[in-house]
Amino acid sequence: MCGIGGIYGVMKPEARLAGLNILADKLAHRGPDGHGRFEDDNVGLIHTRLSIIDLSANGNQPLYNEDKTLVLICNGEIYNYKKIREELLQKGHHFRSESDSEIILHLYEENREEPVKLLDKLTGMFAFAIWDISRKQLFIARDRLGIKPLYYSFEKGTLIFSSEVKPIAATGLADMELDMTSLFEFLTLSIIPGPNTIYTGVKCLLPGNCITLKNGQMTIQEYWDIPEKLRQWRDENEVVDEVAKLLATIVKEHLVADVQVGTFLSAGVDSSLITAIAVGHHPGIHSFTASFPGEPEDEGVIAADTALKLKTTHHSYEMKNDFFKDFNLQLKDIDQPFSPISALSLGRISKLARQVVKVVLSGDGGDELFGGYGRYEPPKRPDFLNYIPKGLQGSMLGLMAGLTGKKSLETLRISLNISEAKEFYLRSLLVSPEKVLGLFSAEAAASIDQDRYIHHLEKLFAKRKDTDRLNRTLYVDMKTSLVDEMLTKCDRMTMINGIEGRVPLLDHRLVELAFSIPSRYKRKDGTGKLILRKILADKLGNELAYRVKTGFNSPLKQWLSNDQETIIFVDKKIKEVAALPWMNDKTIRTAWEQIPENFEPPLVYSLVCLNQFFNH
Repeated sequence: MCGIGGIYGVMKPEARLAGLNILADKLAHRGPDGHGRFEDDNVGLIHTRLSIIDLSANGNQPLYNEDKTLVLICNGEIYNYKKIREELLQKGHHFRSESDSEIILHLYEENREEPVKLLDKLTGMFAFAIWDISRKQLFIARDRLGIKPLYYSFEKGTLIFSSEVKPIAATGLADMELDMTSLFEFLTLSIIPGPNTIYTGVKCLLPGNCITLKNGQMTIQEYWDIPEKLRQWRDENEVVDEVAKLLATIVKEHLVADVQVGTFLSAGVDSSLITAIAVGHHPGIHSFTASFPGEPEDEGVIAADTALKLKTTHHSYEMKNDFFKDFNLQLKDIDQPFSPISALSLGRISKLARQVVKVVLSGDGGDELFGGYGRYEPPKRPDFLNYIPKGLQGSMLGLMAGLTGKKSLETLRISLNISEAKEFYLRSLLVSPEKVLGLFSAEAAASIDQDRYIHHLEKLFAKRKDTDRLNRTLYVDMKTSLVDEMLTKCDRMTMINGIEGRVPLLDHRLVELAFSIPSRYKRKDGTGKLILRKILADKLGNELAYRVKTGFNSPLKQWLSNDQETIIFVDKKIKEVAALPWMNDKTIRTAWEQIPENFEPPLVYSLVCLNQFFNH
């Protein structure tokens, strides 16, 4: 687990050196255990290391092949590296280290004519770059699910890439014009959806994609996508057995490290299941949770009870009326605006975890694979529609809405013919687009494309021919909110605190298996993740397995109402962000001072995070 970056292109050596120094400095928080560098005629590579496997100097990067014609920098973990290593040894390859990353170099040697083929061999999370010295070719790849990040800027034959956005911006070698549409999307969704970033000149390499760059020409290729083949299953028991067997194998592989490993443990199904399996291999494993004593969102008591049953070594970070404690510390290295409220809580328990472990397994991905969120439930429509001919439903509802003035009837009329993409978009919104648009200056608002994200969703839905509606929606979720929110949160908040976050549920083998399972085995009668719940019930009983989902939340709303310290902190931040040149200072200040209820907790937190990015 590390930070990687590089510069390719014809430029003065001193300009490239300065750029590499900035990349290394801005990525230092991702790799406190070591720094490495390589420079050739037109390329420079840097690596910052967090040592997990092969802690010796032999594992330092860049790594080279036997004749030093290939150079590798890699961020991530390859879980099947031992098996591949044995195969390569039998073919006559020689290794300089015990590092899992080194096998990538030798796989490249085996597939030099078509490097993309080596990616089929890898099981793990990764973002890496290989410089082929003899061919003067740069090959860059990101893992199938996008667990590890990679961003790039490519202009006039010059490529700059990095594990995070901010280092690219800091070099001054790329176009750093602000993307107002990205800021608009951030304030409505709490994230900036890929492939866009806060800067028009910087993009993220999408999951399952790779880059080949030679002679100043760049090509991007998708090498993997989630399959859409439903299998014929005998019954639910067969599904549960196969998922349980594969998950047990995957968790065991994810526990491999030359440092101590722990788990994040909430009151939820996913983290409880991962921890229960991990305990079978590591009795007494360290588990970590965030708790909010006395608050409705508190999961600490249930997590502690689960830890007691599993006999883990449990640690809890209690948060009382100090929600923004450590805010500046946890978010100082965030590379672009990002504001899921749970990120701050995750950062705090990551900081706690770092005191005793260097790797932590999380339960991210279970909801997106097995239909856990309530938003996956088909929209309910009133029974009276059954008595109106389908062709007349829209006009009748419009008439009724006009006569009664009921907004709910108009909303229902609109929903009758809404596309899957629009429905997905509306369910994703945390703040209404109309409200957010009013926060921008007139000039900035005029440059915003309000439909960009909807068009992106439409393209994703159009790619899928699944007859299974739930699986179509899960596919789009995997390509959007999972990678842009959940995985970004896990990566940034763990790396900022010097630990590696691993996500066993997002091993591509389990993903492929999950998408072969019809929705009837995943979600029924308003309850999702039926498969994972059954596996957990066998280990820890029905009470935990079938409890109502609460999520990893925080009591920010209550604290904004009654905690003076929180109110004072937020008041200062919102007034500062209102003064940014592209914001509507008067509108924001008036709404905040006179009608604070207009600012829902997600919008409040997003504005605070926006201020953090631009003013610190």
